[in-house]
Amino acid sequence: MRAFIGKALLALFCLSGIAQADTSMVNPIGRVARLFNPRLVKVEERIGFLSQQIISLATHEEQSLEWGAGSKGVRLSVSDPNPSLTVDLGKELPIDALFLVPLQQLSGERGSLFPRAFRIELASREDFSDSRLLYEQKEGAFPETGGKPVRFDGQGAIARYVRLTVTRGNLKGGSEVFGLSELVVISEGYPVSFGAAVTAVGALHVGEQWYPEAVTDARMPLGVWQGGKWVEGQNHGELTEVATADEQVVWEIGFDEIRTLDSLILFPCDISGALEAGVLSDRIEIQGADEESGAFRTLATWASPVKGANHGVPFFLNLGGVRAKRIRVIGAEPSRVGDRFFHGLSEIQVWSDRCNISEGLSVRRAGTGSSTETGLLTDGSAWTREIIPVGSWLNQLHERWRVEREIEALQPMRSQMAAESELNATWGSAMMLGLTFLIPVFVVERRRLISRNQIDELRKRIASDLHDDIGSNLGSISMIARTARKDLVRLQGPEAVAEDLGEVESIARESSLAMRDIVWLLERKQDSIGELVQRMRETAGRLLREFEYTIECESSKTAAKLSLDAKRHLFLYYKEAVHNILKHSKATKVFIRLWDEGEMLALEIMDNGQGLPRVVENGNEITKPLRKLDERARVMDGELSVCSVPGRGTRTLLTVKRSLLIAAPSMK
Repeated sequence: MRAFIGKALLALFCLSGIAQADTSMVNPIGRVARLFNPRLVKVEERIGFLSQQIISLATHEEQSLEWGAGSKGVRLSVSDPNPSLTVDLGKELPIDALFLVPLQQLSGERGSLFPRAFRIELASREDFSDSRLLYEQKEGAFPETGGKPVRFDGQGAIARYVRLTVTRGNLKGGSEVFGLSELVVISEGYPVSFGAAVTAVGALHVGEQWYPEAVTDARMPLGVWQGGKWVEGQNHGELTEVATADEQVVWEIGFDEIRTLDSLILFPCDISGALEAGVLSDRIEIQGADEESGAFRTLATWASPVKGANHGVPFFLNLGGVRAKRIRVIGAEPSRVGDRFFHGLSEIQVWSDRCNISEGLSVRRAGTGSSTETGLLTDGSAWTREIIPVGSWLNQLHERWRVEREIEALQPMRSQMAAESELNATWGSAMMLGLTFLIPVFVVERRRLISRNQIDELRKRIASDLHDDIGSNLGSISMIARTARKDLVRLQGPEAVAEDLGEVESIARESSLAMRDIVWLLERKQDSIGELVQRMRETAGRLLREFEYTIECESSKTAAKLSLDAKRHLFLYYKEAVHNILKHSKATKVFIRLWDEGEMLALEIMDNGQGLPRVVENGNEITKPLRKLDERARVMDGELSVCSVPGRGTRTLLTVKRSLLIAAPSMK
């Protein structure tokens, strides 16, 4: 008994060196609870391991599809046959894996259209007389996918045809409905289903939005096929603005010999900071030339079904095995963004015998009165990260879904075990110590933990509601305003109404981006100075995209963690200063610098605008004070210095003691 009490005392006062992932571990009660509950420790270690694993996986970055969104099937009555999709791969191939990609969740929709019960069959004959069952859901309902792709192991089976038969869909009125964005078949690491022929039973055809062939067009609402290392810089790729709607841009790639071209994949260019960011030409022509004649011939043409649509996903074009030594991608008609015209690409991939033969080659661009060569469009990266094979990308998204489901299942178990163990540890320690004054200490500590957890959960719910509900609604408002404005322009409607709709779209876009900043500030996370600077860069890229700007960070303390209040006030001070420049300065250049000045952290923001307004006070003309910036500075116990010269710009300098900004170290 004496040894047991001694062990408890040691646990209470000498366990500060034990590191745990959960914030509740900083209190003695939590440490004692875990000392006597190895099952709880194992669960928390598992959650920590899964949380670290998920960091390396590709992320689900949903993009809206304005055309080719996928295929929907329906069974109107119980006597109707089961709806199905059959994909013809063209020849027998070994099947490594098959992915079902859910439809994007539209604003206002309740529930997913992913099939509730289904079976997947493989066959070498068209009549499926030799069919083999790959998967079947007989009882219960398939779990919610969370928008992630679902993987099925093909086990190397040889087949030409793949058939998905839905035995139970989702009840909508008196009918059963199901929907898929893409059915992807991977063979030897290559997506052999892209461009494959599709036949369907019970399919719903809705214009350019829903039709069976859309499940093999490579268009998925999951974003760009990227998940590797981050790429330095923003706006990766080439975004070319032209003056008129008929001005073309040509990208040309030459190979070392005549090659058999199977397919072409074009990755759109990202306009950083826009609500819908993908830009691709509205009409594209593909030409090829062989070595003998040297003359170019048209291989394929394509026109976007929706002019000026958001192209947030790669574009796949089946070339059918033509032979050529040179290939041209011609942007024949630019995409219209507002009243401006753009041609855009971030990566060109030319595939031959399941190999990207354009990787690393020089691209010659002609158009807009100039001709240049670049390797930017064949460097293997698009938008913000490097491109990975589509099979690996889908595998990572599926694995993320599996890991997230496991973490979600473990969290309630951890919370219950932790609560029970901490309660037992509280009473046990109090009884063993026999010190009456510890009882109220433990009670107060426990209530503080419960209150903090409740506040954290509330913050998470508010952030989630802002992101999911308001963000979705703003996106819908922006899309509706843009469509209405295009219709007015096309129908030659009133210009004033078109301008008002353009203003609605702009306000919705800016509100959505401002909401992202609010969600970030609501997160109970101690960001470092370096992470704050990165956020400042992202905000500048969004707000100052029309300016020539520079952001420099010369601080040697970028790894230091900021307190939650310091993060909030510093970022809001910075954002207010940038907004002042946007609204009042009429500047063309902005310079932002963060550096160490002894024990102080200094933030300087300068512009070359018209300067601050002048007011008369006590007979002297002085610069009008910046009230909001001054209030932010006082809250941080900092000093604000403002220098403004009419016609020569404004300089604001904020200095704050670093010790007032840095978060207190957590107990170990």
